[in-house]
Amino acid sequence: MPEKGAEGPSRRKARPEPQFRRPPSELVARAARRAVRGGKASFPSLVAFRAAVVEALRREEPLAAIGGPRLRRLLVSVPGVKLTVHYTERPDGPLPERCPVCGSELEAIRNRTLTGETVVLGRECTRCSYWTHAARRVPVRYAVSRGVPWSTLTRKKPGSP
Repeated sequence: MPEKGAEGPSRRKARPEPQFRRPPSELVARAARRAVRGGKASFPSLVAFRAAVVEALRREEPLAAIGGPRLRRLLVSVPGVKLTVHYTERPDGPLPERCPVCGSELEAIRNRTLTGETVVLGRECTRCSYWTHAARRVPVRYAVSRGVPWSTLTRKKPGSP
């Protein structure tokens, strides 16, 4: 029986080759712009757009993979790609704390009453165009097309008048 300190053959298993890689956001943004500038300028669902983006990503990085939620969060700020969200209203349940579209914080939409008190009417996203009120707005379909993202039209840039 060999002693504890004795050198012997290593029993480590070889690391398996990775089956996928998480591409950087710049590469995903380039692939998204390429997908909408290509032959098809609009996609009726995020699933169809994701398939086109993965195909474009794999031309540069064969093991690249991206999920729907990450792609959706990145699309909010990609210039040249417009993310259109269709909603349904649900009467039950509390208002969300984070945006269901991009994951950022929601700010309260406030109103002043005739007596001078302030009341919270709903919540709005600080990054994208999502807002909700007493009847919760829940995203049900994401469509992607060529265009200017909503966030660049509605939000003022720091330092601009």
